[in-house]
Amino acid sequence: MKRPRSQGSSPRLEELRFLYQPIVPLGGGNGWSEALVRWQLQDGTVKGPLEVLPHWLAPARLERFTRFTLELAARAAAANPEARVSVNLSPAQLLLRSTLTLFEGMLPAVRSRLHIELTEQVYIDGGALATRLRLLKKRCGIVLLDDVTPQDLESRLRYDSPVDGVKIDRSVVAALLGAEEENGLSRDKARRFVTEVTERFAVVVAEGIEDPNACEELAALGVSHVQGFGIARPAPELRSEASVNALAPAPERIPARTADATRSDDDDMPAPGELIGWTVR
Repeated sequence: MKRPRSQGSSPRLEELRFLYQPIVPLGGGNGWSEALVRWQLQDGTVKGPLEVLPHWLAPARLERFTRFTLELAARAAAANPEARVSVNLSPAQLLLRSTLTLFEGMLPAVRSRLHIELTEQVYIDGGALATRLRLLKKRCGIVLLDDVTPQDLESRLRYDSPVDGVKIDRSVVAALLGAEEENGLSRDKARRFVTEVTERFAVVVAEGIEDPNACEELAALGVSHVQGFGIARPAPELRSEASVNALAPAPERIPARTADATRSDDDDMPAPGELIGWTVR
């Protein structure tokens, strides 16, 4: 008989699951889903990342957690050869030697559909991080900087970091779409920042979209993808690329885009036929 978990206990790896939230293209291109880690208790309660990450991103547990998340995402992609999925990795996770080894061990048809979202964790050795990113870019789908703001974009792009795009922090999106300042950021400043990043990157994701009617304005500024509860809520099932693309707003309201940085040379390679479930051993 299993003992009940205490209120202050920490999550075990076998209790962690992914929910997948679609990242939907505007005006053409292709979407994917972000893998969001959640803690599912035996009574059905689901807890978010604030309950998970402080424990599992501690140095003593970092490598084990990184392996778990990458293997779980790879299995989900292998089970659905028509889907693409992104995982969040911190600079410390990216610099683990085992991270590169894990990507090298994946079938090309799987790793080409596995995207990286690099979190905003501060890391002093930016040169080493940029070098590792160059190696990983040859072994994965696309690489995005997660949660960028006007305050940190340039510092995160030092050493010519080889990224394909950015995800705009929800505070910037709120300032852009709202009538009042958000965290000291005015609508005009937010608009200038969004315009700047869309001129620099082919892939620009606006997070935290609650109202799908905002997509027209975002697309006019050059935003390529949107994510948020107003577009699609996280779900246990990983959607196919076609299913994610079908969530896009009506095409007549969205300016067409021609760039598609979500494709790679490995797209036509056969995917593994074995269907792998949720159980992590």
